[in-house]
Amino acid sequence: MATTSDDVRASSVSTIDSAFVELVRRFHANYPTFRIGDDLIRRYHLASSTRGFVILCGPSGTGKTWLAQAYAEIVGARIKLVAVDPSWSSNEDLLGYLSPLDGFYHHTPFSEFVADAAREWNSANGAGRTAREFHVILDEMNLARVEHYFSRFLSAMEIRTREGVARLDLAPGHTVELTPNLKFSGTVNVDETTHGFADKVYDRAQVIELPLSREHVIDHMHGRPYADVVLGVWDIFHDVSPFGFRVLDEIDAYVASGEWRGKAGGYAVQGRAGAFVPELRGSHTNVIGLPLAEVLADLQAVEALPRYPAPGFGVRFRS
Repeated sequence: MATTSDDVRASSVSTIDSAFVELVRRFHANYPTFRIGDDLIRRYHLASSTRGFVILCGPSGTGKTWLAQAYAEIVGARIKLVAVDPSWSSNEDLLGYLSPLDGFYHHTPFSEFVADAAREWNSANGAGRTAREFHVILDEMNLARVEHYFSRFLSAMEIRTREGVARLDLAPGHTVELTPNLKFSGTVNVDETTHGFADKVYDRAQVIELPLSREHVIDHMHGRPYADVVLGVWDIFHDVSPFGFRVLDEIDAYVASGEWRGKAGGYAVQGRAGAFVPELRGSHTNVIGLPLAEVLADLQAVEALPRYPAPGFGVRFRS
């Protein structure tokens, strides 16, 4: 037998589902070229709503930053995109510092954004309205060690989970509130230039991986005369070094430019095509080409040619 509480619970779930359906509809309407499944949007929506701190990981170019920005725009949030610098090693790099020379606290755009979120929260509560959300996106957040420059926030987030609002100490006499309308998301890549996460980062965040399916690649390359070739390359490298939509778009731009015409071998990866070759390992000349001086030195090393006493030697060819 159904009870009143069951009816209320069912009504609440129905309201949540209808609101999410409208959110997804607007998402796809505003970003028709963003190839992302509804289930992934739902996971991000729930993680942002409940945890307030989401880490997006996946191959480069799959749309991690785009997802965070697009979702924030759909829900009407103010957005602050913060590019993490590899040199960050303390909270002051993100939050600012109290100068011992002038006695003033020097804020960063990030700390001012946090303060704006707190003012909006308090103003909305006083006016009896819903506070506007503020979304911080830490782009490539593991270029520096997260537990070093984000440590105060990691501690404050645990308090905010229990009490709703947490106070963050910036410096003696300077504090800022961490309010529920402030959401964090970070994008991460995993390569030799990035750092791993400490356990306390995982404890406070919801990690979501953005997959790149073969079907999405096929849809993205539909209509291109070279689609089968690109898909074959994608199949070969997917398990070792996957590439995402950004590289696919760069391939389109490269083909359209016509710069590839008349080039072969190592010369084909110069210019615009350098976007597809992040680095060369081993002998640079094996790829780009072997200069005549190195050819001569190699031949002399194996005594295939006589050694000349000076670099300004002459070579006489038989007529």
